[in-house]
Amino acid sequence: MPTDDDIQEIRRLHREWWASNRGLDVDRMRACFAPDYLMWNLNGHPYFGLAEKEALFRHYQGRLTPTEPPSLWDVRVSVDHDMAYLTSEGVLAVVAAGEGTGSATLDAVAPLYPRDGDTVHVRFRETTVFRRDDGAGNRRWKIWHFHCSPLAPADEPRPGFGDAADQRPHDPAEPMT
Repeated sequence: MPTDDDIQEIRRLHREWWASNRGLDVDRMRACFAPDYLMWNLNGHPYFGLAEKEALFRHYQGRLTPTEPPSLWDVRVSVDHDMAYLTSEGVLAVVAAGEGTGSATLDAVAPLYPRDGDTVHVRFRETTVFRRDDGAGNRRWKIWHFHCSPLAPADEPRPGFGDAADQRPHDPAEPMT
């Protein structure tokens, strides 16, 4: 049975992970992940292990800059023994320097989202998988898998229902939890 301490630690790691995106802080990011984790990045590509994630952060430094931690809503945490997952929807404000992001996937969806000058507000959804194992056999919560993908524009009708995200009850300005 999960404890409040487990849920608080998972939420703390999640906040740290997203906070590390601002400025693409490699050391802060590394502290959140197990060495052999797998990422399915918002750019549409997989990254295998922490070394590849570090290379991605270094690649994007000066090219793609998240301007602040994302606004998140509908954050849900489920814990079962030594495994947990967190899901959420959010908006990440980014500035792409030069000609696009280097990802055809991300460049293709960017025009669907609101802009403030050079800042694009990319809507996304995520699933983050945690294990109480730091990769060295210690019982510390770490992120082992992260999946982030584009979320439909807020005003796009949802097939089968006809409603849109901006009509459903949630607050995209809700603080990250």
